[in-house]
Amino acid sequence: MTNPPDSSHSIRSVRTSTARIRIRPVLAAVLLAALLTACGSSPDEAGSPGGHAVPTGPVGSGAVDGAAPSPPDRTVSGLRDDTRHVTRKTTTGTRPRMVKRCTTRVRRVKHTSTSGTGRRKRTRTWYTDDSYKDCKKVQQGTTSYTRVVRRARWCVELDNVGGNSTADDVWYEVESDVYRKAAELKEGAKLSFTPLRRGC
Repeated sequence: MTNPPDSSHSIRSVRTSTARIRIRPVLAAVLLAALLTACGSSPDEAGSPGGHAVPTGPVGSGAVDGAAPSPPDRTVSGLRDDTRHVTRKTTTGTRPRMVKRCTTRVRRVKHTSTSGTGRRKRTRTWYTDDSYKDCKKVQQGTTSYTRVVRRARWCVELDNVGGNSTADDVWYEVESDVYRKAAELKEGAKLSFTPLRRGC
């Protein structure tokens, strides 16, 4: 049976349309892959080169995966508990008293003098005695001095340090002006300062 003249043309049109429908998804997938490659990485590859590091530390800590958190500030805060002033303690000691003692000594010095030339050349030699001082330190009795046994310290004790209810009775050594400020406050008052060191 012979197909009508325009039936073969219709069949070719249907085949072409079907091929175009099959090509479109493939072309879309290729374009999507090209866009992801240009961006550097896919959305779920944030930790790979070309992506962005995602912070994994606690919220507000500033920590990023693989990086150490920044050191805390030296300032401490809490509730004023007690103050303490440790006075300076000294004692008297003795040590040898050294003085400079000099002795006059004499040494013999050789001198030479040459005159003339050739066979008439003469060399004259003579000696003189030169005096000098030979000095050294020697002990002459003892002398007393003041030795520091304990230095002065000013300390403040805090409770609830940093808002932690279990961080109580913590001593800090402070400057004298910080100590005076804390001494004027009542126990339990809020207080912040920069300590010299922990302990007292």
